[in-house]
Amino acid sequence: MKILNSNKEAQKYRIKQAVKFILLSAFFVSGFFLLGMLIYKINLESEIIDAEIAAQQNIAPLSKNDADFLYAEPEFEKVMEVTEPVSYPEKVVSENQKENKSETEIDGTALFYQKLAELEAADKRENESDLPQEELDKLYEEKLPDNVIVEDWEEPELTPEQIAEGYHVYQRHTDVKKLNIIPKYKPAYFGEEPVIAVVIDDMGIAKKRTADIISLQAPLTASFLTYGADLDNQVKAAKKAGMEIMLHAPMEPYSKADVAPDVLTTKMNKKDVRLGLEKMLSKFSDIKGINNHMGSKFTEDKERMQVVMEVLKEKDLFFLDSKTTSHSVGKELAQKNGVSYATRHVFIDNKNQVDYILNQLKIAEKIAKRNGYAVAIGHPKSGTYEALKQWLPSLKEKKIKILHMSDIVKVLHKSHI
Repeated sequence: MKILNSNKEAQKYRIKQAVKFILLSAFFVSGFFLLGMLIYKINLESEIIDAEIAAQQNIAPLSKNDADFLYAEPEFEKVMEVTEPVSYPEKVVSENQKENKSETEIDGTALFYQKLAELEAADKRENESDLPQEELDKLYEEKLPDNVIVEDWEEPELTPEQIAEGYHVYQRHTDVKKLNIIPKYKPAYFGEEPVIAVVIDDMGIAKKRTADIISLQAPLTASFLTYGADLDNQVKAAKKAGMEIMLHAPMEPYSKADVAPDVLTTKMNKKDVRLGLEKMLSKFSDIKGINNHMGSKFTEDKERMQVVMEVLKEKDLFFLDSKTTSHSVGKELAQKNGVSYATRHVFIDNKNQVDYILNQLKIAEKIAKRNGYAVAIGHPKSGTYEALKQWLPSLKEKKIKILHMSDIVKVLHKSHI
């Protein structure tokens, strides 16, 4: 035992012992606190895992091939902006234009209608039943991406192996209230059966192909361009066939595809963008929304897309983002302005082949079973018509519903997705 020689030394000794006791006590208290937090975290994670396992009972997992395809990294081929002037045929240049403009400054509208007239004339020729689709595509369509969008909101990245094992693959769409978890957003719930909106873009230009789609007499969504011939009668026929009508608004692409005579461009000022969109909308009545025709360049432009969203908000219209670019600001600005929004999941007919289109529709089915809904976009092509004619009657047996685009958007908007 240490012998203390004075009261001063004794006081110092007692202070040292008190400090040691306090530090040791703090160490033990901290240790017990951290241990308690660790046990709580382990228990919470265990409860979440148990809830997820319970939600997945009797769920048939995707095959490895399906998982790889659905969750492949999107591949976008961004076309560089064309800086070289486009040279058009000599015959489309009027005498007036020759006097005042160079040969490269051609009236795009005149060129567009000349080409369109030639193609429609070919469609009417004897023994030629179909409009030459490849040529028509070159006329007014940019190259569309082949990627599949499974979800359009943020979540932890999942590996194909996890998806193949059935992780987070919802097929029964259990009410979230039955799960012992707290979601970070309110899931969109469409009922016990998955639903799909099939949107047919570019309606109204190729009249024969448009009439074929209308003849399906199905609750599809027809997105009409503004410059088709006899537009009013085509729209009336589509409505009578049970189709919902949308405006397919031409927007500037990165490619040099011709979108004349109506188009929103990045060279327009805000006033011209507003006037341009309002002019397009004035050609239709009783529509609930729009989607972009091409637009890989325009939908990346925040300043001008902001004007589009302001007009849509004023007129209570939704925006369906065709996602012709992975850098679209559509979702961001729709949320900022309180505009109802949806994105397409898959283009079904980048190849005008029935087998290809049927396979794309199967992908839409899988996405619908996973998310509760899917948005598939097609075009009035001969292969699309034949594929839909086979596919639509099969949906009752598959217990899948076709809804108009506005019906899906309503649910999404309420869910704040």
